[in-house]
Amino acid sequence: MATLFIPPSLKGTVYFPGLAGGAEWGGSAYDPKTHIYYVNANELGWVVRLVPSQTLQRKPRPSRIYRTMCGGCHGPDRKGPPPEYPALDQPAKLTVAQILTMLHQGGGRMPSLASIDEPAIAAMQNWLLNNEDQEVTVQFRPRTPNPLKYAAQGYEKFLDPDGQHATTRPWGTLSAVDLDTGKYVWKVPLGEYPELIAKGIKETGTENHGGGVVTAGGLLFIGATYYDNRFRAFDKQTGKLLWETVLPFAANATLAIYELDGRNMSRWRQAAEEIVRRPIYRLRIAATQANGAGSGWQRLAEAAEESGEAATEAGCGDGVHR
Repeated sequence: MATLFIPPSLKGTVYFPGLAGGAEWGGSAYDPKTHIYYVNANELGWVVRLVPSQTLQRKPRPSRIYRTMCGGCHGPDRKGPPPEYPALDQPAKLTVAQILTMLHQGGGRMPSLASIDEPAIAAMQNWLLNNEDQEVTVQFRPRTPNPLKYAAQGYEKFLDPDGQHATTRPWGTLSAVDLDTGKYVWKVPLGEYPELIAKGIKETGTENHGGGVVTAGGLLFIGATYYDNRFRAFDKQTGKLLWETVLPFAANATLAIYELDGRNMSRWRQAAEEIVRRPIYRLRIAATQANGAGSGWQRLAEAAEESGEAATEAGCGDGVHR
């Protein structure tokens, strides 16, 4: 039996929960009246494998710079793993100017390449866009005086021979926890894979990022799920799915709550559109007065999409707790 803090190995060490959670960093929801805590989680294993560090030469190729500075996240083959770390082996979704800005300044989870100079950054851009891997003279400024002997090969998911997660389903969950007792009130799968649904395999749960919101009217709203791009409303007391809709993209940002003209308003903005250059999509939920949990949720299905925005009304009571 492995200890809690077993280090990664050259053969590869399986970590569970994986490097993207466990309990999600995207945010959780809390009801101060019931002391119930709502949290989504990834129930996945990941593999961390050590390889000898590659020290930058004075005239390295861009591919060598990439392996040293970028391969730990995007993988040595530039294939990701998405969606946490985008694949870079596909035709660029960003303009040349956007790529240069990303390399110089970073963005989202990506740090800037501040330790290399302008010619090296230009060579990196040319390699990513045109696959030209020519030597370039680099004035390298190491971040630490003594480079580490080993580095992580990349973020690798623990998969079975069919390319599915090798851990037991569900792979993504949504839970309600009573903070007074420390026990689960309910726990349900969160998310599905369309290709598995086509094979009759349902309620698998998926990778998910982005938190939910709980309302005084008895509902829990959450997007978060990759692959099925769904936005859902649950009964906060039982975990029963009351309603769901398919969005153009995954709703990976946590909802913002505010009041407008006496109504509780929730707005979500699609995350990371600047990185993947997807159109911005917003979902706005107008919560009206309702008598009891779920009494007005049917009207959620009346969402009208105009100019990339959906406005919806739901019976969420007279207060929203975040």
